[in-house]
Amino acid sequence: MLLVVSSAAEHAWKNGTWVRHEGQTYVIETARDLITAEATGPGDSQLVVTVESGKAVQYAVEGKAVFIRLTSGDLRLSLVSSESKYSQNYGAIGAGHYIRSVAPGGVQVTLEDGSRWDMDPRQHFAVADWHPDDLIAVRRSTSDPDFAFEVDNTTQDDGAMANYRVR
Repeated sequence: MLLVVSSAAEHAWKNGTWVRHEGQTYVIETARDLITAEATGPGDSQLVVTVESGKAVQYAVEGKAVFIRLTSGDLRLSLVSSESKYSQNYGAIGAGHYIRSVAPGGVQVTLEDGSRWDMDPRQHFAVADWHPDDLIAVRRSTSDPDFAFEVDNTTQDDGAMANYRVR
């Protein structure tokens, strides 16, 4: 078992969300990254198997280790990868798109080509009123450093900053 009991001051804790758990592999989503870690000891999966998708988690990445903060101590997992969940490249810039679906609350839009867009939280209220089959134009944007694109709903004459999800 790789349960390492240590004080919270030893790690630079960050906040994330459990995305999924498959076998001994665990994925944490942060504001910009997807961190994949693996339980390497025989008792590790029994400790973490109760993770729920969407539930908050505190973690720290140090070298090739990912520490998960538990009430009983810190669980050490092996870092598999840490990759950006957004891409700066989208090959279908321009008009001619339409909405396939809008996630509840307007947090994400999926277009007809399967591309998924995380929408600017300041615009969720407006995007929540968008509908499947609304016409869309996608353009690059440099007006907000947190977002690389603007998704314009030409049917409703509305738009919102967005990031293109690679996964």
